Amino acid sequence: MSIINSAKEIQEYLQTIRRELHENPEISNKEFKTSKIILRELEKLRNFNIRKNVNGNGIIAELIGAKEGKTIALRADMDALQIEEETGLSFESKNKGVMHACGHDNHMTMVLGAAYLLSKRKDELSGKVRFIFQPAEELSPNGGAKGMIKEGALEGVDAIFSMHVWPDLPLGKVGIKEGPLMAASDHFTVTIKGKPSHAAKPNEGIDALVTGAQYVTAVQTIVSRNADPMKSMVITIGKMQAGSRYNIVAGECVLEGTCRTFAPEMRDLAEKRLKEVLDGVCLLSGCTGELNYERGYMAVLNEEKMTKYMSDKIKELYGDEALVEVEPAMTAEDFSFYLNEVPGAFAWIGTTGEGEKVWPLHNSHYNPNEGVLWRGAALLTKLVLDFNK
Repeated sequence: MSIINSAKEIQEYLQTIRRELHENPEISNKEFKTSKIILRELEKLRNFNIRKNVNGNGIIAELIGAKEGKTIALRADMDALQIEEETGLSFESKNKGVMHACGHDNHMTMVLGAAYLLSKRKDELSGKVRFIFQPAEELSPNGGAKGMIKEGALEGVDAIFSMHVWPDLPLGKVGIKEGPLMAASDHFTVTIKGKPSHAAKPNEGIDALVTGAQYVTAVQTIVSRNADPMKSMVITIGKMQAGSRYNIVAGECVLEGTCRTFAPEMRDLAEKRLKEVLDGVCLLSGCTGELNYERGYMAVLNEEKMTKYMSDKIKELYGDEALVEVEPAMTAEDFSFYLNEVPGAFAWIGTTGEGEKVWPLHNSHYNPNEGVLWRGAALLTKLVLDFNK
């Protein structure tokens, strides 16, 4: 039986698992029930060497093929987001304020589907396949990938693959590109300290709020006037807290933001200029300022040969029309840390059926078309089976 037909045969099973995972979402490093569900399904399949409680709630399972060959890893992320679900689904989240709004329930299900299909084709399998179920992908800037790697997830691995559900792509399409696909994601905090005084006597104080506002405005010129326009950079300040009362000059202002880049030199430039601009506005106002810049996820950089290999398998499985060459996104993924260690590729798999509304990731209404489940499981299976041919 073909891989596609085998995958279609287990679609009902995949839907059942995905819905159970969707009903029981858990935030980063709290994936206790999620981990139990995955373990339960892996143990049913037998033939797997399983490590649990890896980097907290992570799981590593390995299937050894009947023939010699290389070791291929498939990775799924496990955590959900702190979002109140508004889909109205019969299997809506049971955990108030927590939802699988980024589709990780689908990722786990597709990798479990590949585990199921490959366990039935063990005699065809050369080498080993390692299934990595990773906690805390959403915990930027310190996601779970680094911990999984530290605990041996990539030891002996020759190549790694993963996918992310993508609402901007139609169901049945898979997007991939060589090189940068998703951005590096950094988090910064700026603390500005002035001197509080009565609002009627601002001359007796040093206004940290006004200095903070000037900083927000001045930072906009880093992208528009310092960055190479041919190299992407986004700097967003999303949080500003200052003052204690309407009639008191603010003595402190705290700002938080994120910086997204692809090129390492742009990352360096952003950190350097954020500090220089802060020093400048503080010198102007008389405040003092401190920048805490945390380097988070690296850019997702798809390796050339693995990208071509994955592209070829997409076309072989679903036809040339299924493959879409996409433009990079400034969103981030800690799969980048795996790609920094071993060759691999990361793809986006479409989830929006014909005529369906496009709800974005991290939205309370996001509900991928479940037809993505068998498609993803089939593709991951083919990537493993053909690798050693």
